Amino acid sequence: MKKIAYLAMDLHANNCTLGQMNDDGSFLGNIEFPTSENNIINGLKSIKAKEKYLTIEAGTLTYWAAQVANPYVNQVIVCDPRENALIYKSPYKKDKVDTRKLCRLLRLGELNHVYLPENDDRAIFKTAAQHYIDLRNQLIRFKLKIKAIYRQWGVINVFNDAVYSNSGRDKYLKQVKHLPIRSQLSRLYYLMDQTEAMRKSALKSMKQLGRKYAEIRQFVKIPGIADINAHVFDAFIQTPHRFAKKSRLWKYCRLSVTDRSSDGKPLGFQRIDPSGIGELKALSYRAFMAAMKGDNEVKCFYLDSLQRTHNRKHARLNTQRKILAVMYSIWKKGDAYQPELFA
Repeated sequence: MKKIAYLAMDLHANNCTLGQMNDDGSFLGNIEFPTSENNIINGLKSIKAKEKYLTIEAGTLTYWAAQVANPYVNQVIVCDPRENALIYKSPYKKDKVDTRKLCRLLRLGELNHVYLPENDDRAIFKTAAQHYIDLRNQLIRFKLKIKAIYRQWGVINVFNDAVYSNSGRDKYLKQVKHLPIRSQLSRLYYLMDQTEAMRKSALKSMKQLGRKYAEIRQFVKIPGIADINAHVFDAFIQTPHRFAKKSRLWKYCRLSVTDRSSDGKPLGFQRIDPSGIGELKALSYRAFMAAMKGDNEVKCFYLDSLQRTHNRKHARLNTQRKILAVMYSIWKKGDAYQPELFA
């Protein structure tokens, strides 16, 4: 029996490829089997080793496969495929080749880990937030389509929300001369109404799932962080302990600054790192904009930052980071929110 086996699984809807490597770097080949729970379990059981370490690239099947595999290996490591340049930039893209490279990267400790939910409750909560955001975005797209069609046919004055309301839309429809175009708009209105109803239902479900998480009740006390923002932040972050320090949270939220250099010489300008979750960056921006409408501790922090930096953009980004840092801090420590945290 081998001492350590480094395993890599390439997942597809119809089939899986499981590769294995010894601790001395010898690749022992692949096992191929149809994708199913029993086949994954049997494939892992067939590998005889005292310690088994498995890596899977992040994808739609990853959470399920990791849950299935976890009892049969010492550790499941989910990695970011975008960071595996050895694989995705290779001209030789085959499952059998990819698993060998993944085994090698796993053995060398060169994989960039991706966090997975600790339990099904957290995974379901995150899925509920993603579902709400998807419906919200679909609703926005329908509204933009409706406005675009009106303007295409000469109805220019569609700047207010009356164009979407049940009472106001008839006035706009009458301004369209052609019956087929009015029919198109009516169908879009129907889809918009159905999507709005589904959005409200998804929002209600997300809030129901969020009731068990006490930190959300502290988040909403922060100026600018409304109920929806608090739930979305909690659902995506899942646990503050996944980040060793707040700078890693900022990177995950697309708010960290990155630059490139070679031999101490800069290659280009400093910029915001595009990796991470754009929804969390947008959340912090919405919170900032809402907080600027009143007199509160967040606005005071922004004005102090503006006085130091003399740059509105830098002061805004500092404030967005501070909002996230405060949420991270009170969640990690289990403290109640205090306005003095922005001092």
